[in-house]
Amino acid sequence: MIRLIYLPAGNSKIEYSIKSISRDNKNLKAAISQAAAYCQERGAPFGAVSNGYQIVAFIAVRSDGISPLEGKALVFCSLEKMLENFLDLWQALSKPGVEEKRLQARLIGDLQSQLPRKLSETIATYPGIKGRNVFQTDLQTVSDLVIEDLTRSEVLEKDFLEECYCKTGALSQHSLASKNILEARYAALFDSKAPAPVLVKAADRQGISPELLAESLSRRPILLIGSVGVGKTTFIRNLIKVEAPSVFEKAITLYIDLGSQATLSIDLKSFVIKEVTNQLRKDYEIDIEERNFVRGVYHSDLQRFRKGIYSDLYDTDPQRFKEKEIELLEKKLATPEENLKQSLRHIANGRKQQLIMILDNSDQRDESTQQQVFLISQEIAEHWSTTVFVTLRPETFHRSQQLGALSGYHPKAFSVSPPRVDLVLKRRLDFALKLTRGEIPIQVLPEGMGVRFASLEAIICSFLKSLRTNKELSECIDNISGGNIRLALDLVRGFFGSGHIDTQKIVDIQGKDSRTGYIIPLHEFVRAVLFGDNIYYDATRSPIANLFDISSNDPKEHFVLPLLIGVIHSLGSNGSNGGFVETNIVYEHFQGLGFTANQVDEALVTSTRKKLIETTARLIPQPGQIMPHTLRVTTLGLYHISRLCGLFAYIDAIILDTPILDSETREVVRDVRDIDLRLDRAESFKGYLDDQWSGMSMQGLGFDWNNASNELEQQIAYIRGRLRRFA
Repeated sequence: MIRLIYLPAGNSKIEYSIKSISRDNKNLKAAISQAAAYCQERGAPFGAVSNGYQIVAFIAVRSDGISPLEGKALVFCSLEKMLENFLDLWQALSKPGVEEKRLQARLIGDLQSQLPRKLSETIATYPGIKGRNVFQTDLQTVSDLVIEDLTRSEVLEKDFLEECYCKTGALSQHSLASKNILEARYAALFDSKAPAPVLVKAADRQGISPELLAESLSRRPILLIGSVGVGKTTFIRNLIKVEAPSVFEKAITLYIDLGSQATLSIDLKSFVIKEVTNQLRKDYEIDIEERNFVRGVYHSDLQRFRKGIYSDLYDTDPQRFKEKEIELLEKKLATPEENLKQSLRHIANGRKQQLIMILDNSDQRDESTQQQVFLISQEIAEHWSTTVFVTLRPETFHRSQQLGALSGYHPKAFSVSPPRVDLVLKRRLDFALKLTRGEIPIQVLPEGMGVRFASLEAIICSFLKSLRTNKELSECIDNISGGNIRLALDLVRGFFGSGHIDTQKIVDIQGKDSRTGYIIPLHEFVRAVLFGDNIYYDATRSPIANLFDISSNDPKEHFVLPLLIGVIHSLGSNGSNGGFVETNIVYEHFQGLGFTANQVDEALVTSTRKKLIETTARLIPQPGQIMPHTLRVTTLGLYHISRLCGLFAYIDAIILDTPILDSETREVVRDVRDIDLRLDRAESFKGYLDDQWSGMSMQGLGFDWNNASNELEQQIAYIRGRLRRFA
């Protein structure tokens, strides 16, 4: 057996420089070089060589500019040394130790701490709160009232649904994702290793699925599955008020909002019982504790009681007999759950009315609550003579199936797909216009609201015309929201009251000539989305990600996120699995490009959290852990690499959040407000990224920085020209 290491007797160290232990040892040097080459080919960050009783472990892939052979190694020159230093051996080379990168921490420290500071870290007030003037504050208030709050009013509900509801399932006209991916929105989101529900569309462009109403005859909960914000609640409201009013008007419909109504301090089952009891009394004038109703519910029990051991009292002591009856009924009412169940059965049988219970927004609660909701819905559907609808997200269903309440349940589920975002916005804004103009009366208006309505009307008219004439604006909202209607509406409301937008200018221009009006340019809307309520861009709060952030001193890591999106999209477009790509193929691809597994881990976690890609069952992966089986790009991810990274507004914002490895560029990138200085800063940053990209061979991977760089250069030149023209 070849001896790898020769160390002086009595030496107790286990850390050595690789140069010192391999200077006079050709075998060791050759072994380390060979192992390092294997690691670099595969993107494996750690390497080790061993002859069976000696181990030399080292960092094989570094991103701090130092050659692996010039670094340090952890050396165990005998089995005795391993036993003597077993804790060090375990911490560095065990599976948990490797996952936690203990060897890296020991030999070279935390690379992230060695990164140059981001510009944002030098700004004392970062990210800051953007102030609004009185006009902007008023617009924010009135837009919230008209676009969101009033639409929830019971008085306006039917008008709102008839005017604003859009059929689900229509494919977006502005999405950057292919049609087959949009059509397969929920395909492959369920783990192929576990049984999935039979998915049936709850509705399409023709209307509500007949199967949905037919399923109400079963004694199982009816699952309505839809992603966050697609409109599950609005779908239910429209089903009740517009699509099937004849069914629901004849039925007793109990709607339980487990998101906004159910407090965390109350037991969930107790809340459902209390809420159902209150709705029966308020909406249907049924008091389940009223004397005659209670005696009707327990009529058969009272009949048996009359023939029981107290039957003699009926003639000899009627008063005492009545007291005993009351005691019996008192015991029945002492168990609210059983009493409500018997009351609902009595209503269903006595009134010949169908009972329908809707448990909505349970997916806004924690997982254990969601498990409880489904168990409660199963019990109610099976034993309470009640049809139960439960709304769930696809990922909630998957986790429940894997971990708890749904594990033995193989149901049919109805999917709720999003409507077209552009149509929803048009109808909602048209409805808002009718409210501001008084065409749809509002019963009570706060004082002075009429003046603010006039300003909001001008903004809405401008926005509606911009949606019709500016394709870039429609495309932006459509792809950022990705079918999340709630987010799309939030983006629009946020724009109306943004402190980053001169809304007074828009109102003034719109007021001068309503025919021509003001067309909102893309960069204004993007700025409002990027910054939100902050002065500076903050990646933790903005729905827009920083594509060029890095976690190590490896310059090519600036492009790992856009390349990841591009590669997954490119591979997914060629397949037939709804755009999904096997994760191991992605890792092999990137390790072949010289990225480490750790860099790919970080990119996958970041891009999933920022919704640039989605995984099987939409699980959020964790670094060092087993990754989901398949990956797919989202419209938000595609919009980042296809549009945003070539926009000056985007680059201008994310510069502050990006570590710059080149010291000369770092010197000229400052916190500036003047537009000319910001353009200079963006040009310097563009040149820096150009230099990093030029040293890489990354062609044909679904993303090319050169294209984005050219677009950015043209934008900067255009802005400079405009500034000169109006100087």
